[in-house]
Amino acid sequence: MKLQEKPCWIQLVVLALFMVGGMLLFSSFGSLIVLLIYHTPSIFEASDPVTAIRISQTFTTIGAFLLPALLFAYCQNRQCFQYNAANRKPEFSMTIIVLILSITLLPVVSMLSLFNMQIMPQEGAVAEFMRNLEDAANHILEMVTSRRSTWDLVANILVFALLAGLCEEFLFQGALQPLMTKWTRNPHVGILLTALIFSTLHFQFYGFIPRFALGVYLGYLFYWSRSLWLPVVAHVMHNALSILTDYTLQGRGIDTDNLQFTDLHGAIPIVISCTLVSAMGIVFLWRTFRDNEAIKR
Repeated sequence: MKLQEKPCWIQLVVLALFMVGGMLLFSSFGSLIVLLIYHTPSIFEASDPVTAIRISQTFTTIGAFLLPALLFAYCQNRQCFQYNAANRKPEFSMTIIVLILSITLLPVVSMLSLFNMQIMPQEGAVAEFMRNLEDAANHILEMVTSRRSTWDLVANILVFALLAGLCEEFLFQGALQPLMTKWTRNPHVGILLTALIFSTLHFQFYGFIPRFALGVYLGYLFYWSRSLWLPVVAHVMHNALSILTDYTLQGRGIDTDNLQFTDLHGAIPIVISCTLVSAMGIVFLWRTFRDNEAIKR
């Protein structure tokens, strides 16, 4: 019996087991590689911790996201690229709009991040717990972005933009969203639940709202285009442009760790104009989807 014939809760358990098993197995492989190269399993004790982080992140990302998604899709109907719509190409016009949105949405996401930080609890055990998680993630990010060479920029884009965006989309939009949609019998609820899980599993609650909004956006790209590759393009471009922006600002001597978007000159007009352009782009994508659905009928 194929997995798609099983109840949705069983499918969800199988996907979760694939994720946990893949993460444990491949993170162990990553630690083994780091051990063989640097004679220590700890990335922070390696002679080159930045490269050790990239090696570990590469294995963990593949094991926790890509491999479980492909196994799950294969168990559904014995095909790795049909269930997740990876065998379909998005329309060219939609792809162009998404590339434009990748730029215009950055200021909007920055404002959402600022709002998220302001509404978070500042005192208490919960605040301390969330702050510790955030500090741990920021510490790794600071280590990775501290180097200023062109090679380090390319390596960061490959690992934290291209690989991360590709693997996460295969799991969340390609595997989890169709399951959530089938379970709830409502594509919109499926998108919201997937975005909620997407943001929660990052364990960075000071960026929960913008990451949730990004997850909703990626979910609708998948739903509207009927292709996994449109949200992949959007996710990879968002991560890559974020890395490039940070790299450029640091190159100009700007402390990005303590920089808020509103500190930049003309921030508010930029946000307003980018919000309007983004809204028009999203409406275009929705109308393209609506027109395609009308043609099918």
